Amino acid sequence: MEMGFLEETAREVLEFTTEAVFSERYAQKDGLLQKLDPRVKIACLTVLIATVVFLQDIGAIITFYLLALTLAVLSKLPTIEFTKRVWLFIPIFSGIIAVPSIFMLPGETAFKILGLTATWEGIRWAVLFTLRVATAVSYAILFTMTSRWNEIVSALASFRVPGMVITIATLTYRYIFLLAKLLLDAMHARRARLAGELGKVESWKEAGKHIGATFIKANALGEELYHAMLSRGYVNEVQPLGEFRFKGLDYTFSALTVLTVVLTVAFTRGLL
Repeated sequence: MEMGFLEETAREVLEFTTEAVFSERYAQKDGLLQKLDPRVKIACLTVLIATVVFLQDIGAIITFYLLALTLAVLSKLPTIEFTKRVWLFIPIFSGIIAVPSIFMLPGETAFKILGLTATWEGIRWAVLFTLRVATAVSYAILFTMTSRWNEIVSALASFRVPGMVITIATLTYRYIFLLAKLLLDAMHARRARLAGELGKVESWKEAGKHIGATFIKANALGEELYHAMLSRGYVNEVQPLGEFRFKGLDYTFSALTVLTVVLTVAFTRGLL
């Protein structure tokens, strides 16, 4: 039997909540990245992502991707889960941009299909773009899977990120679970009152009602929460929850990151 819209939405909400809970478990493991100071982790992974974005050599990008996999293993992350998070959506989104370039970029003909001519230059650019996006996303996922949200907030406050930005991000992260639970409860309540299966049109109408009700609740909750914060002395400032101290591992990881970037830049530009 085909799964209805309500059941499918409920399944997606449950999967999202489960994934978020397991991500917190990964951040509590005794791995390499989990031991780093959050500020060092943010700085180093940002530098690595920036380096990958500007690389033009496919071999260098593959090396950085293998480095991301190595960091995932050293951080005791499940390799299959980590790889799935990267490659499950990368081919879809990057392919929309990369595939047309195969036939649009001028160069030596590789093959012809349906009257379109693919070039080797276009194929190289498509592969380069896909690998670059996948590698950059890998480092971003490494950060999210090995960091607790409280550590992220404290690190951002240490970097002088505007308090309003941190507050919005924190409230979004905290209350998205509450809104997901409200949506799930509403769908279960509605499903319990149904005597039969809903058609596609009726299912979409019910989905629209749930979306509208959730939006209204979110808006009301935001207003109430903001007034509660003001009544408790909120002045648009976020203080770090704890004091961070650099350790030997932090200095070592930072030095290795800088060395890797310098050697990569020198190698790709023919300086070595």
